[in-house]
Amino acid sequence: MKKNVTSLILVLIAFVAIIIIALVAYNALRETAQPMSFIPQMIESGTEVATEAEVQAPQQSIQETQEPKMPDIPFYTLDGTETSFEQIRKGRAVVINYWASWCPPCKEELPHFQKAYDTYGEQISFIFLNALDGQRETIQTVTKFIKDFGFTGPVYTDEGLFSYIFQTNSLPTTVFIHADGTLASGYLGYISESVLQQNIELLLR
Repeated sequence: MKKNVTSLILVLIAFVAIIIIALVAYNALRETAQPMSFIPQMIESGTEVATEAEVQAPQQSIQETQEPKMPDIPFYTLDGTETSFEQIRKGRAVVINYWASWCPPCKEELPHFQKAYDTYGEQISFIFLNALDGQRETIQTVTKFIKDFGFTGPVYTDEGLFSYIFQTNSLPTTVFIHADGTLASGYLGYISESVLQQNIELLLR
C-alpha cells in the first residue's frame, strides 16, 4: 500500500513537472514566433463594392503602383463623440490595433500596447479600435473591460470601415502608418512585445 502511494506521488510530481515545462516552452515560443505579416490591402472607402479581382489582387502590386495612404475615416469615442483619423493623429505616425475584449490574443498582447502607449504616446498616435458588434461586444462590455483591466490607451469604435478597407476580420489586427499617412506594415493575430517595438522604432526613423 505504501509503495502504491509513493508511486502515485511520483507520477503526480512527474505530471506537474511536464505541465510546467510545457507552459515555459509555450511562452518562450509565443514570444519568439513571428505573427502573420501582411502588406495592408486597402479598398477605397468611397467605392460602393470592390470587384473580386480587386480584392484578390496581389498585395505587392499596390506598393509597385503607388504609396497607399490611410483615408481620413471617422472614428468615435466611447461616449459617442465623432472624430477622424487625421484629427487623432495630428500629423504623427500611427499604430492602429483592432481588438475586442472577448478575444484571448487581444487581451494577451494588450499589456505590450499599454507599455508602448505609455512610452511613445507623445511621439506616435495610438488608435485602439474596438470591434463593436452590439452582441459579443457592446459599449457596456468594453467599458467594463477597460476599467477592470486598467487600460488607459485611447479606445475608439467605427462603423466597420477599418475592417472593410483592409479586408480583415482577424482579431487582433495591427497596422502601422508613417507620419505622412502612408502604410508601413500590418500584422494579423497576436504580436509580441519585441515585434511591436521593432515596428515602432521603424516609424520613429
